[in-house]
Amino acid sequence: MTAPRRLLPLLGLGLLAVALFYLALAREAPGLVDLWRLATGTADPADAAIHRFVCTEIRLPRLLVAAFGGAALALAGVVMQACFRNPLASPDLVGTAAGAALGGALAIVCKFAGAAVLVVPAASLLGAVVVTSLVFVLAGAHGRWSVAGLLLAGIALNTLVGALTAFVVTFSMRNYTASSEVLFWLMGGLEARTWEHAAITAGGCVLFGGCVLPRARQLDLLTLRDDSAHSLGLDAQRTRRALLWLACGLCATTVSNTGGIAFVGLVVPHLARLLVGPAHAALLPAAALLGALLLVGSDLACRLAPPDANLRLGVVTAILGAPYFLFLLARHRRGEAL
Repeated sequence: MTAPRRLLPLLGLGLLAVALFYLALAREAPGLVDLWRLATGTADPADAAIHRFVCTEIRLPRLLVAAFGGAALALAGVVMQACFRNPLASPDLVGTAAGAALGGALAIVCKFAGAAVLVVPAASLLGAVVVTSLVFVLAGAHGRWSVAGLLLAGIALNTLVGALTAFVVTFSMRNYTASSEVLFWLMGGLEARTWEHAAITAGGCVLFGGCVLPRARQLDLLTLRDDSAHSLGLDAQRTRRALLWLACGLCATTVSNTGGIAFVGLVVPHLARLLVGPAHAALLPAAALLGALLLVGSDLACRLAPPDANLRLGVVTAILGAPYFLFLLARHRRGEAL
């Protein structure tokens, strides 16, 4: 096992440890002692059913959404940065996250959210697919598109969809309940996540991530110029299109259940490269583990914060991501590569 790959079991153990803390640490019962008694069969029968329900129906689905969602966003970030050959590329570059935000906001404002638990995720997923498809259509010409065209179309659609989302928020200001729900959705959060949300997030991560992982060599070649990749037997245009759709699928199935989550897909690939290097065979699993670790730890901080703080998951990830960008800026000013 190469040196970078030796770090993967350590990251896996770290994720497992944080996940156990996630299940056991809370402001309210059951705590660590209660869970130990429940696991060993020594819990009071009157409390055992309640503690089991809290763990299996409240905390565990939320943990799974955080873990698989963080892994999916990190994998999408690695793919985007390789496809665009830009270390500052992120999963929301082609409008996927913006479309998901608009779809979820519309479902809340139109009062569809109360109809069923999966209405907002379904509307968010639909918005992500529609906006991403529009970006690819606008960027294409005669069945082909350039990276520059895709970037310009993505920026344009992101701006337009962001304006529409802001209009939806403004439109709902007279209804305090709706406006607060929309704002909370846009800031990201995992409250009231169910097994249905966990199934969508985990399914998207496994399905699209399982298609990305075997393409590590293709991602290595995409970091080269297209003519160099072609000389090594890779159709860069077709491969990039397929990988970008996989990245959009990872992003859409996650954001549809988490709301707006900032910086995970942008920062985690950089952290993974510092640990295991740029080769995607090790970078992809390392980024997935780090992304899961970051999002689970961030949501644990939200759960442990005082109730009146209303700390949102997207705010925590942004606070964690901003100092790292200052670190990248310092490296850039010293003449080091990003």
